[in-house]
Amino acid sequence: MESYLLLKNSNLAYLKSIPKTIVLVFNLEERVVETLGKYSKNFPSVNNKQLKDIFSKTSYLEIKKLLENKKEDIIIDWKEYKFEISISKLEKDNLKALFLFDITKYLNIEYSKEQELQAVFDLAANGISILDKKGMFLYANNFFQKMMGYTMEELYKESCISLSSDEYKKPSEMAINAAIKKGNVVNFRKVCISKSGEYMNASMSLSYLEMTDTIVMITSDITDDIKYQEELKKQVELEVSKRTQQYEIMCHQSRLAAMGEMIDSIAHQWRQPLNGLGLMVQGLRHISNEQKIQKEFLIEFEEEMMEKVSYMTHTIDDFSDFFRITKKKEMFDILSNIKDAIRLIDAQLSINKITVCINVKENEDLNILGFSNEFRQVIMNMLSNSMMAIVDNKIKNGFVKINIESLDNKLKIEIFDNGGGIEEKNLPKIFDPYFTTKEKGSGIGLYMSKMIIEHHMKGSLDVKNYKEGTMFCIFLKKKEV
Repeated sequence: MESYLLLKNSNLAYLKSIPKTIVLVFNLEERVVETLGKYSKNFPSVNNKQLKDIFSKTSYLEIKKLLENKKEDIIIDWKEYKFEISISKLEKDNLKALFLFDITKYLNIEYSKEQELQAVFDLAANGISILDKKGMFLYANNFFQKMMGYTMEELYKESCISLSSDEYKKPSEMAINAAIKKGNVVNFRKVCISKSGEYMNASMSLSYLEMTDTIVMITSDITDDIKYQEELKKQVELEVSKRTQQYEIMCHQSRLAAMGEMIDSIAHQWRQPLNGLGLMVQGLRHISNEQKIQKEFLIEFEEEMMEKVSYMTHTIDDFSDFFRITKKKEMFDILSNIKDAIRLIDAQLSINKITVCINVKENEDLNILGFSNEFRQVIMNMLSNSMMAIVDNKIKNGFVKINIESLDNKLKIEIFDNGGGIEEKNLPKIFDPYFTTKEKGSGIGLYMSKMIIEHHMKGSLDVKNYKEGTMFCIFLKKKEV
């Protein structure tokens, strides 16, 4: 009873009344002098027994660590229960007390939660592992083990670094250090080697847990994804190749169509000088009948014939230049280029009594970097469309006006006519390939014009109805950014 009273007056007295608690009071010989606590009724009496006789050898060795102040509390097995034990010295020097608290239920709950967490990890569709600060495996779920072909026992001897291919060993070590320093590393990609020697592309995310001084690593096998991306890349390249071939075919078709128009234009350009040459040749017969032919007359006659031949040669050169493909960008003057395009169909414009007017401010910087021949082809397409619209609609006093304006780092070119405009339903389709409203049209001229301006020269080309006709608007950058 004396010991009970001592405990009762102690500041630790409340512990004996806590549910599932047993208090063992013992003397210097480690003999229990009294057992307290309601929970002690569930256990056989241990009074007058020494501690080494009450507990198993393993548990007693742990209790000795309490007695020697090497530990503040321990957990032992006793009578199929688990107890958390702490020790306290009572006010009377020769007595001490062991406080045993039954934690079996809590450990079972904890074990159950651990099992649930283990099940979640094993059902995960990614490899989950826990590493120490050196990257050595402390745990790996079933998915990771199957993915790498290792058992958990084998993984204990491996590390995240040792399972990497040679070129990724150093980056893997750096990723671990970065995770410890920064807290996490997301989507670190590397090549791993499985137990069977198979190379695997992997994406890893690492997170450092300061409380446990460990690293959680989630690993995904992205080998199939990379193969899919490579296949997709090949398909895209194949599709681009097909489109390139299609584009080249359309370019060829466009140039063939333009060539047909050019031949017609050459015929118009040559008709007058050929007629002149024919008359002059016929006139030689009458001149040869004259007894005296003045030298000055022959020189003048020769100059006139050579002038017509020169004009025809120059025309051929112009058309030859037009069909020469420009492979490299070059600086060229917009105004000169537009005038060249007009000169190529000047004869047809004259026959159809269509005037072309160019409006531009003096001393404007009209030089741009691009493809001069391709741009000339665009202007030719615009002019041809305007001319055909004016002719088809039998417009008297037909005209085409071209406004050129310099705006900061851009050039604005407006081409409008009085050819009657485009039907509103056709406006959205006017630049579609092979779309045409002409009986003998190819439907690729305006499509190619838009491709040249927007894809080759990084500009823009739009069309709209304007008053009594159509207006094409072109924007081009003076310099590449």
